Amino acid sequence: MKITSLAKKSVKTATVSMLAAGVVVVGLPGIANAAGTSPKANNCYTQWWNTSWGQRCDLPGATLAGDYTSTVRCDLPEIPNRSMTINRVYLSTQLYYGVDCMYGASEGKIIRG
Repeated sequence: MKITSLAKKSVKTATVSMLAAGVVVVGLPGIANAAGTSPKANNCYTQWWNTSWGQRCDLPGATLAGDYTSTVRCDLPEIPNRSMTINRVYLSTQLYYGVDCMYGASEGKIIRG
């Protein structure tokens, strides 16, 4: 009985510890858990995941060649938004990664021109 009681106590302690850690992580400001995609421009779009983001085009690729500018909003106001311009050839599908946001990326956009 003593071993079973000790095992139960260990499991209970571990569970309480994990729950407490989860509350701390979820409760921290600036921790992003979002992802999304922008509306498309000629089959290309901006996509973001947590703090990272990139520009890509679905198959068969960019329907028009040219400069495509992607932007994302970084979550904290003191961190500037990120942008990049990629010169795409017709039917380009390559994924290009932007510079990560420190705390979280959101509100991706893309324009051609």
